[in-house]
Amino acid sequence: MILFISFLTLILCFLNYYFLYSIEQKLFFIYTFVSILIFIIACIYIIIKNQKIKKNKNLTQEIEKYFSLPQSNSLEELKENLKLSLDLTSKQMQDQKIQNQLVQKSFQYLLQGLNYLQVDNFSSLKPVLKKYHYNKILTNNYFKNIHVGIINNNTIENFLLQCILFNMGISSEILNDYQKEKKDFTFIISKEEVKDVLNFTFTEICIEDIVNFLDNNFAQETYKKRFSYNVLIFKSSCFENDLILNITNQFCPNNQAVDNLSDFKKALKLNFKLILVDYEVIKFDLLYISQILHEYKIKNLQSIILLFSQDKVKNCDFANMILNDINKNEWLSLLRKYINQA
Repeated sequence: MILFISFLTLILCFLNYYFLYSIEQKLFFIYTFVSILIFIIACIYIIIKNQKIKKNKNLTQEIEKYFSLPQSNSLEELKENLKLSLDLTSKQMQDQKIQNQLVQKSFQYLLQGLNYLQVDNFSSLKPVLKKYHYNKILTNNYFKNIHVGIINNNTIENFLLQCILFNMGISSEILNDYQKEKKDFTFIISKEEVKDVLNFTFTEICIEDIVNFLDNNFAQETYKKRFSYNVLIFKSSCFENDLILNITNQFCPNNQAVDNLSDFKKALKLNFKLILVDYEVIKFDLLYISQILHEYKIKNLQSIILLFSQDKVKNCDFANMILNDINKNEWLSLLRKYINQA
């Protein structure tokens, strides 16, 4: 439009000067200069505008290509297509996040289940379980005469449930339809409520909830008996713990090794026939640990506590025996003596 007006003004100036009526020459040249200047500015404006349009078009094509968008006829249409694409991407990312959470939960359940298995190559799994902080929750309660039906279509969850139950002496099997099964089950585990039968329901597997359910419903002597573990090991290094634990596991099952004072205190809530503790790991809190171990021996009269120390020690009356050094054969002899297993 500006180009058209400036061009028209220039033509009128010439027509006015040569054909209509004469104007002063100086004024004519001023009009002409202004018209030409407007014309040049208009041309520059049009060139710049066309370059901008071309650049925007190229940019639009690049955006469409990068995001795999349909061809747009305007920036508004591009904006709308881009918004739809981002919304779709956001939904896909959310779905992927949910899927990743499910995979992570399955991985956690798998590791927890492996932690409950008594397998020969457990030592190779121990670093993985320790890395992800999956420790087996131990209990003094060991059940008998209980057979459980599990109604659930998640294989990994079923694996963990059966490992937990097996660790407490409970047999179980997976059911597709409880109504069609003719077997008698002590109770049913499921995510949805099952009528006319004792039922434990869950959304996520919580071992404490399972233990509490069993304690509340099967406290009778018919189902429950006190369970004693064999050996608790607390040495000053992980290497010594693993070495002694491996030797002990070859001799008898149901043993545990701990590598910090906090886990040692938690383990003392259980019944162990034999406890091996290193003086080096308790000497900085000796008075408190001595009191705990004295109370432990009062509650568990049959328990034997062995204290390992290369130096002479005092105020360790809780120990039945103080060892300065021990080899494999000597340790096996102590196990035969105190675990009562030939």
